Amino acid sequence: MPLTLLLLAVFALAFLLFNITLCVRVWRLAQLPLWRRVLPTLLLCCALAASISRAWGITAVAEAVAFPLNAVTALLGMFELDRHRRRTRAGTPEASA
Repeated sequence: MPLTLLLLAVFALAFLLFNITLCVRVWRLAQLPLWRRVLPTLLLCCALAASISRAWGITAVAEAVAFPLNAVTALLGMFELDRHRRRTRAGTPEASA
């Protein structure tokens, strides 16, 4: 196996673990409404399903959908955590919207 493929696999695994960690941390924020806690996890599940679709030979879906969903999952999770940190640091409770 070439070194570049090995490095790519390690990066993909690290990115997946990063996304899972973000999803779990957002899920544990009790102040958020349920739909905002679940959204990153649902996006990650859709991205994983699109990635797994390569095994059945449906590469177009994986190429078009999987990476953007993974990126949106990471960005949304980081946004929710950052917003929660800023609100708790300022002392204002999170408004349920």
